[in-house]
Amino acid sequence: MWNDEACPKQSYVPPEKVKEISANHSLMRRIRSTFRMIFGIPDYELYLDYWHAAPPKDEQTPMSEKEFFRQAIEQRYGNGKRTRCC
Repeated sequence: MWNDEACPKQSYVPPEKVKEISANHSLMRRIRSTFRMIFGIPDYELYLDYWHAAPPKDEQTPMSEKEFFRQAIEQRYGNGKRTRCC
């Protein structure tokens, strides 16, 4: 029933390689965040970083990703009750 060949063998990863992978991930995350700022797309990962650094007193848990984007859209476009002339 148990097949050892199906499980990948764990390999040793030197600490230098782990640091390199972590640095590459961090760089990609910063690039992704920069593009989101340029195009006006809200950044949920950045929100979570800020929330965990200094959680608001009135919130026990951070907003879900869906709630975060809903709030961002409402802040940008309003709640849909405005009338437009054009």
